[in-house]
Amino acid sequence: MNGKRLRASGVIAGIAAFSALGIAASAVAATVTDNMYPTSNTKWSCVDGSMGDGFCRTDNATLTVWMQKTVSSAGKTKVKNALNDQYNPTDLKVSYPGSPSYSGSAETDIIYQSGSTPSGSRGIAWCNDSVGGNKCDQHYVRFAAANPPASTACHETGHAVGLTHGQNASPKLSQTDSRLHCMVTPSAVSTLGSHNKSMINNTY
Repeated sequence: MNGKRLRASGVIAGIAAFSALGIAASAVAATVTDNMYPTSNTKWSCVDGSMGDGFCRTDNATLTVWMQKTVSSAGKTKVKNALNDQYNPTDLKVSYPGSPSYSGSAETDIIYQSGSTPSGSRGIAWCNDSVGGNKCDQHYVRFAAANPPASTACHETGHAVGLTHGQNASPKLSQTDSRLHCMVTPSAVSTLGSHNKSMINNTY
C-alpha cells in the first residue's frame, strides 16, 4: 500500500479516536505533521543530483550502507550506532555489504564520506541515482568532519531515508520543534524519536 495513504489513514484513525473522547478534530490535526518526503512543502523533484541538490527517499526497506575511507574509525562507529540503535529497530533493515556497488540494479543505498560541504554545514545528503517517482536507488551522505557528531550521523541518515526539516514538513514546523528529534536544525539530538519512527514505518 502507498505510504502516503498509510500516513493519511493513521491520521484519520487518530482523529476518530480523539473525537470519541470528545476532543475536537481541529486540535488533533494541529498536532499532526508529515515530515517524510514528498510533502506539500518539499519543492524539489527526485532526480539525479550533485551535492546540495536534494534528497528523496530510499527505494526499499532493505538499507545497504557503505562508509568510505574518508570517514574515520570513530566516525564509522557513530554512523553504525545511529543505524543500529535508531534505524534498524524501525521497519528498515540495515545491512553492511562487504563491498559497495556504485552502479547496476542493486546499488548500495547510502554511501557515507567526508569532505567539503556547502556553506559550512556539518553534513549533507543527496540522491545520486533516482529511480523515478519519489525514490532514489543510491544516496550520498557527506560529513564536513571525518568524525561527525552523533547527531549529524542520525540527521543525515534521516534525509537519506526521506525525513525532512521542520520547514519542509506539512504542515510546517519550527526547525527546532522537539518532535523532530535528530531532524531539528541545527541538530544536537542523536535519536529519531517516536514521530520520525512512525514516519519511517508508515512509508516502508
